[in-house]
Amino acid sequence: MEAKTIGRFIAVLRKASGMTQKELAERLNVSDKAVSRWERDESLPDLTLIPVIAELFGVTTDELLRGERNPAGEPAGVARPSPRTEKQIARILSDGKTKLLTRSMLSVGLSLAGLLGAMVMNFGFNRAYIGFFVGCLFYVAAVLCEAVFCILAHAGTGGEDFQGEELNNFRRFLLRTAKAVMGLAVVLLGATIPLIAIPYDTYQGIAGVTWLAYGLIDGLLAAALWGILTIVVSRTAEKRGFYRISEEEVTRRTKLWKARGKTLGVTALVMALTLVGQLMFNENASAEQLVQGTVFTDFASFQTYMATEPEPDDAVLGGESTVESVESDVARMQDDEAAAEENGTEEDATGEEVYLEELEGPDGTALEYEWRNTDVWQVLTSGEGDSWTVRVLTEEDFAAASHIRTVVGNVFSVAYAAELAAGLLWYRHELKKRKLS
Repeated sequence: MEAKTIGRFIAVLRKASGMTQKELAERLNVSDKAVSRWERDESLPDLTLIPVIAELFGVTTDELLRGERNPAGEPAGVARPSPRTEKQIARILSDGKTKLLTRSMLSVGLSLAGLLGAMVMNFGFNRAYIGFFVGCLFYVAAVLCEAVFCILAHAGTGGEDFQGEELNNFRRFLLRTAKAVMGLAVVLLGATIPLIAIPYDTYQGIAGVTWLAYGLIDGLLAAALWGILTIVVSRTAEKRGFYRISEEEVTRRTKLWKARGKTLGVTALVMALTLVGQLMFNENASAEQLVQGTVFTDFASFQTYMATEPEPDDAVLGGESTVESVESDVARMQDDEAAAEENGTEEDATGEEVYLEELEGPDGTALEYEWRNTDVWQVLTSGEGDSWTVRVLTEEDFAAASHIRTVVGNVFSVAYAAELAAGLLWYRHELKKRKLS
């Protein structure tokens, strides 16, 4: 029989069943344009769909291929149930799951590409801010793509035939997949936040260790917030009848929440105490408080130290000056100019200008000294009489104090991660104890 006979027969069966081309396409998990081409004799259904179409309309594959009913058969009319209809629905749902997982790989790839782009902009070009926005662009694209993929997968299960436990399981699978794939994008977004929160200059990246420490914390916080949001979404989907759960699952969920509440409460308390400790350290251990400096107990040795010029900066001589070294040199020049304007300058024996400063001596008199040591950032005096001292703070002293703060901050970050890991291990132990894992 010619191919056009099959197309006309499908059109007759469809109209007799009261279905539109779109409804038939949804049941067969194909496009309505494909059905239209069949009925216009422009193409033939796929061989794997021939038995499916025959079962749907209650005819044999032989009748469908010949384009007419057998003389002894029933006239083409309303589709009658077939014992293999459930198998057909199961196959369509299985194909829908496979397609969703395949498409979701694109969303996962977009999320990972966003993280990679942020790393390239930060480490390769020292553009932390730009790296953050590049990452956000990919994360948003991943979430939108996954939303579209889930909508398409759900649209393929329309119709009265898609009911029962198999459809319920498919919808739960769809929701779990969406939460996992979108959750990855949200967690990576949280891990990328340090790129915009930490740098004080748009033309400066952040170090890998710093990003890892703060990115781990922000990523975990993002995961916690996403977990809360997904719980709300799941409860809403249950109430609106998108899917349902059995009584056994309700009981199991109650036990799970007891285990989660116990471990989450203790873990949150421990982390809160750690946070209090970190805040107290930050409040009472600033860089100015941690800096040590060099202490002089007599004015003569202090004068000698201040009048000694430092060795030239090797990095600058080598032509490899950094942003920090240039900023330091500019700051020194500005300080020197301000000192010259305030105290004036004199010339030494060689005719070179000398910047003079004064400080208050132990008896309240003004002591004048020559400031040639450009490494010195600050001079402090304390005490009186025999206990009178002068403390000199250099750039290296402040850098060492800042390094101590950074190390302690990283230690707190590791402590947070360790506490979370311990909480997860305890949670697994609680699940095993309740025989839920």
